[in-house]
Amino acid sequence: MKVFILSLLLFLSGCGSLATDKMFKSNLLDTAPKNDAEVRYPDWRLAPASLMAAKTESMPATHQPMKTLSDSSLESFLSANGLDYELIPGDHTMVKLKRAVQFQTGSAVVPSASVQWLAQLGRYLANTPQIDIVIEGHTDNTGTERFNDGLSMRRADTVKNILLEQQVSLAAIYTRGYGEHTPACTNQTSQGRACNRRVELLMIMDSQ
Repeated sequence: MKVFILSLLLFLSGCGSLATDKMFKSNLLDTAPKNDAEVRYPDWRLAPASLMAAKTESMPATHQPMKTLSDSSLESFLSANGLDYELIPGDHTMVKLKRAVQFQTGSAVVPSASVQWLAQLGRYLANTPQIDIVIEGHTDNTGTERFNDGLSMRRADTVKNILLEQQVSLAAIYTRGYGEHTPACTNQTSQGRACNRRVELLMIMDSQ
């Protein structure tokens, strides 16, 4: 009987530990939501279809008004660096860059041209703590689903590391790999697959 009770106590203790570990891991700021509906910001509770509809109402950075930005320096930075964006309306201002980081097949190496503008963005974000950034990795449909899931995450992490090198706060960066599941273009052509091998960036302004 003593052995049974001891075993039961150890089992319950283990369950408590697992629950605590799970709760702790769920609070890690480096873990982004699986999709737009699961992020901590209320605006991301929109259904993906609604978000896609909002994204179609985009304009070039030199023409689109940024009236909801709490810091006009972001508008100035984007315009000065030729970075067009999509402004998603809501309680929190969300600015998605229209310029993506492109990759070679099966690679997570960021091209040198993209490293340059990412470094510029990183230096800006390092001095603008009210902005969080979400990094979304994607692949084409070449290879297995499991491989592409990991590859998309490695691509997001590579971009993240470039920003960290510029002293962007780790707490301000969220990463997520979508694998091959959210293509931007067709996977039936080489041009379409090249389009899908990408990382996209979304900046979120603190409303306070």
